[in-house]
Amino acid sequence: MQCAGARTFCWCGLDRSRRWKGKDLASLLSPRLKWLVLGSALVAGCQELSTGELEAAASACADSSPRTLGRPYFVAVNAYFLQEEGARAIRAGLSTSPQMEEVFEKANALGVTVIRTWAFNDAPEKVGDSAIQTGPLEYDEIALRGLDLVLARASAHGIQLILPLGNYWNDFGGAKQYVAWSGLPHPLEGDPRFFTERRVIDHYLEHVRRTLDRTSALEGVRYGDHPAVLAWELLNEPRNRGLDDRGDAFRAWVDEVGAAVKSMSTGKWLGTGEEGFDPSFRKNLQSPSVDFGSIHFFPESWNVHREDVALAGARWLEEHARLARQLGKPLVFGEFGLKNHGAFSLPERQAIYRGWLACSSRSGLAGAAPWMFAYDSRPDEWDFHTFYFRDGTAPDDPRNRYADIILKAPRQN
Repeated sequence: MQCAGARTFCWCGLDRSRRWKGKDLASLLSPRLKWLVLGSALVAGCQELSTGELEAAASACADSSPRTLGRPYFVAVNAYFLQEEGARAIRAGLSTSPQMEEVFEKANALGVTVIRTWAFNDAPEKVGDSAIQTGPLEYDEIALRGLDLVLARASAHGIQLILPLGNYWNDFGGAKQYVAWSGLPHPLEGDPRFFTERRVIDHYLEHVRRTLDRTSALEGVRYGDHPAVLAWELLNEPRNRGLDDRGDAFRAWVDEVGAAVKSMSTGKWLGTGEEGFDPSFRKNLQSPSVDFGSIHFFPESWNVHREDVALAGARWLEEHARLARQLGKPLVFGEFGLKNHGAFSLPERQAIYRGWLACSSRSGLAGAAPWMFAYDSRPDEWDFHTFYFRDGTAPDDPRNRYADIILKAPRQN
């Protein structure tokens, strides 16, 4: 799409990738965020930027004092599938999962000591394979032992985990599955009734309680007390869609479920798992149960024009860091990514990733985690943003995409 004049933050047709969920970025921004992000277009112009210029734009953040999760600033990775691989290994009679071990070992080799991965699996299509909750409060012990294995092996490798407790989207069950289990009609992806219907809330609360109160069959350690857990997230990418415009219903849900988590897992950090959209980001971060904020950034799926992507990411980081500082809370850049076969070449994506990681550190964030790190045999086409550290390669081998960037990224604010 060609831009007109100097304004290059153009709003094009909807991207139908699995990460796109129905609104463009402008409709989800507060007036201040809209000005800061869209205003970057006036700086970027319509010209093609060199890799050096892309990195400079992506790192254009002011230095700020850090707020951490009780440990130094970290560069993490997302590897959401670990429980799934653990369950399959145990079901096959193995004592550990080769795929899980590969992820942990290679993360260690890249200097990664935090991984974000799912602590849920409610997918009906995965029953008998890796689904943890196979029906309302009905559980598959082997699948649960897959999560036991994640916690045990993370500890063995000196890795801490950020663990979302459920999903907003349909993948691995999601809000839609809870609404369907409740018997309500016409459940849909990101169903707003997940946050408002009493029977759905009570089901989720009880599931969360059972998860946190589980004692690992491998270690005899209760999940809520497990040393491998750095933080819990109430949900992966919850949104205020279909709820009141002020975000009051969403905030009430955050307060209630957050208080339950905090009461059962004292000493662990708690976030909402949000992407950073207003009105919910600011409102929910003010909850006494929420310890840190989270933001995600997938500009191609949010219809950000390519000329604006690098600087828009820096603005997204800097403004949310400012809001979190005002509330006295840390901020984690929980997911970000550019498509492997999207608008940018690999050198361009690498430059932008370097810039955003530098911006995260400079802006005083607690940590940053690109999406999505995979073991070698995991098919590339399963996710638009996969990267690797392939056996027998150097980190800067182009086949790895971003391994060397993870290795060399700043580890202090």
